[in-house]
Amino acid sequence: MRFFDSIDFSSPADIKNVQGKLLEELIGRTSLYYKDVFRQNNIAPNEIKRVDELPFTTRDDLQRHNWDFLAVQRNAIREIVSTTGTTGQPQFIAMTEGDIDRLAYNEQRSFTYTGAKEGDLFHIAVTGDNLFIAGAAYYRGLIRLGAAVARVGPQNTIRQFDLIEKLRPSAIVAVPSFMLHMARAANELKIDPKDLNIKKAVLIGESIRDMSLRSNALGELVEEAFGDICYSTYGITEGQVSFCECGQKEGLHSHPDLVIAEVVDEAGVPLDDGEIGELVLTTLQIEGMPLIRYKTGDITFKITEPCKCGRNSLRIGPIIGRKMQRLKIKGVTLYPKTIENAICKLKDVVNYQIEAATGENHSDRVILRVGSLRADKAFRDGIIENLRAKARVTPELEIESPDSINKRLYDGGARKAVVFKDVRNKD
Repeated sequence: MRFFDSIDFSSPADIKNVQGKLLEELIGRTSLYYKDVFRQNNIAPNEIKRVDELPFTTRDDLQRHNWDFLAVQRNAIREIVSTTGTTGQPQFIAMTEGDIDRLAYNEQRSFTYTGAKEGDLFHIAVTGDNLFIAGAAYYRGLIRLGAAVARVGPQNTIRQFDLIEKLRPSAIVAVPSFMLHMARAANELKIDPKDLNIKKAVLIGESIRDMSLRSNALGELVEEAFGDICYSTYGITEGQVSFCECGQKEGLHSHPDLVIAEVVDEAGVPLDDGEIGELVLTTLQIEGMPLIRYKTGDITFKITEPCKCGRNSLRIGPIIGRKMQRLKIKGVTLYPKTIENAICKLKDVVNYQIEAATGENHSDRVILRVGSLRADKAFRDGIIENLRAKARVTPELEIESPDSINKRLYDGGARKAVVFKDVRNKD
């Protein structure tokens, strides 16, 4: 395992050269699955020079042939993690000791982009169990960095505030919507979130930026409560990798020695900077289950121009939605995030869940369930008006108690809140 600590500051040509050599190594030690793919497509591995000469791998491929992706003997496995299963059956990812070290290195690098340093104390408010890779990654990465860690997990807000008051962490890792939940609870408890003295919030699982890289509605709410301390990240279990903002907050940096990132259109053609398409990842220096041109299903755009921070690593924009979650309502195409941004800043909206079902003539029927202590006509009309203005759609609206919505969000023991529930007929 070789790590290139300063590769982000290397020239684009040098980065490309390093990635080319690491790609050759990857192709030379692929799994049974890829050996079969190469044979079926008459691909000579030793003749491959560029990643775009290789076929794509889909989520369905990984699901149907999960253990055929294993590129080492089973006695080399040291940890097994899994995807959440919120967009299908979970896939298992087997990691070697080298992969675990790589994961820690990835997070160490990401945290340094935020200015994290030795001596910081991070309050980790995400789960570290249930085969969840992120919690373990943050823990290992911060320890590798030399920071201290309080592994709190998604406890209730009273417990969160109690530990923050006693331990006085300088930073927190959390899901943005959970930070918003904490802010609302703080208001009820007459606590000013800014008085918690948290200097840095590394936010995962949900985007807090819009397409212009400014804070979206969710990001604005969190920043209004806690201050301008937020850093957005993107991580994916299958790739055992994360992308993170630097202090410039102009896109999420990749780690060029750990992943090759592309953005492609519907036909699989690589797109230029700023063009919206699907994120595709080729993992580098993974031993257990390396992936080649894995179509993540996440919709974004790439940025290759140098960042003002001095790094030349490829960046991606915020994730604006998942390909399979795309909705079409009366001729309007959008992603659930558009609906979320239209309502999350509305007063008295505590929580919500968006459900997509199959309507008449195979069109999308979208139900927005809002959790609130209000259900009067003025409140309902305000939601509908905002949806028309900002999302250009009017889904079916149901108002329930916040507790009822919370049960829906974690129905069946979900590992994280299922804000978008898709029950459409896929046939």
